Amino acid sequence: MFKAAVSGLAAILERTSWVRELAGILPLSALIEFIDVPQKLHILELSGAVPLWSWPVTPAGSRLLLSNNHLQQSCCLDAFGSSVGWIGLDGRFGDQYTVISPETIRLCLSSKRPRTIENSHKNMAGKNLRVQNLEIVHVCRLEGQNPREPSEFWLYHLFLDPWWMYSRGYLAVSVFGWIALLGTIIMSCILQCYLALAFLVIVPLTGSVVLLIHGSRPRGLLIEHNSPYNRLIVTAEHLNATNWIVFYGESTIVNSLLNRALELRGPKIPGGYFGLLRKFLRISILGQWALALGAASTKDWNAYFISFWIAFCIFSHAYLVPPRLEAKDWMKTCAHIQLERYQTQLSSRRALLNTIMALNPDTISRDADTQQDDRTNLYEGAMKWIDRILQSGPSRSRWEEATRKAMNEAERLSAEEMTSGNFLSAEWKTTCTHQGREEYWSEFIPEGIYMAAKIKEDTKLPGRMKTVAAAS
Repeated sequence: MFKAAVSGLAAILERTSWVRELAGILPLSALIEFIDVPQKLHILELSGAVPLWSWPVTPAGSRLLLSNNHLQQSCCLDAFGSSVGWIGLDGRFGDQYTVISPETIRLCLSSKRPRTIENSHKNMAGKNLRVQNLEIVHVCRLEGQNPREPSEFWLYHLFLDPWWMYSRGYLAVSVFGWIALLGTIIMSCILQCYLALAFLVIVPLTGSVVLLIHGSRPRGLLIEHNSPYNRLIVTAEHLNATNWIVFYGESTIVNSLLNRALELRGPKIPGGYFGLLRKFLRISILGQWALALGAASTKDWNAYFISFWIAFCIFSHAYLVPPRLEAKDWMKTCAHIQLERYQTQLSSRRALLNTIMALNPDTISRDADTQQDDRTNLYEGAMKWIDRILQSGPSRSRWEEATRKAMNEAERLSAEEMTSGNFLSAEWKTTCTHQGREEYWSEFIPEGIYMAAKIKEDTKLPGRMKTVAAAS
């Protein structure tokens, strides 16, 4: 029966020339063009959550896997120059720095859909607006559970840790992949496609070595102790951007996520083994290429089996266990945090600055003796982050003072009462007049304060002091 099936398949190739010619193209085109090794490696280094059976390797990917990336503390795409970077502006001390894990944070953000907060202020109806997009990310510590850490023992880490570190969906896809791999191996053996059989065996062996070199030590936040204070950090790709992200949450968590390298956890591989593992990885990658070339040159069903498996790996990484879902698992089990995303728009750069000022828990000074807000002054350090965007000077000083007074007047008003923009007193309007002329920025202060109030109402952001977040 099996001989008849083999003969029938061979006859198809003989009768249909395009099927045979396609077999000579598919393995190499799939292997070279469509496998995203950098992103897969990034997730592996971050959480170890990439199935062993999904490691066909491209020539470009081999250079990355055989580099000394495993010696770095940062994940693959977080390394400087590997992805679009972000700058961070500290809302309390005004420090400017390069966000250390930009791609990891992007993956975490992609795991949560943002909720839109509409800006109903009258300024948005104007013409020639310099619209600014603002996203607010509320970072919370997961409460109500006992955080677990990856085991330092190899066997425990490899066989028991995955059951609590990864979601049921990921585990189901992983098991399904092993079943599919076993079925494909059996079929290739039955149909005497031995090049494909060797390829299907060598792929999970490659994945095992990649896991040992790059994925054995998932990352976690470097500093996780509790802090009673919340912190606001402003991020953007550059200082003239129109897309801004504000991270708001417990100061230690926000700082660890944005400003500190992620901490390596899990069992360490003795340094002497790295050389052997790299040699084996090199051999297994060369073996993959040789088998794919051999299948392409023979133009038979070996090529289709190899192409099928490469396509299955690409599909599973893109749709079944995409990086955003693996990043969500990492946040829950390794970083012990959760994110809430909100997005809105402002009519101008000055309205954006006013909104962030009013959101910042450190904008208003705090009396050291009474531990109460001193609303007669702005905290000097909390205004330094604006220095990179708006130069200090008399006009800025007047703007800051007008903003402080407007925040005080609006303190007891709801966002709905501020929609029109006419909620401030006539006395306040006199502070926006200089040498008999109204300052151009005066119309943007009410918009910023209104949007900050609306954001606080909709997001339930805590104030200067931390409140306990609900577990999820």
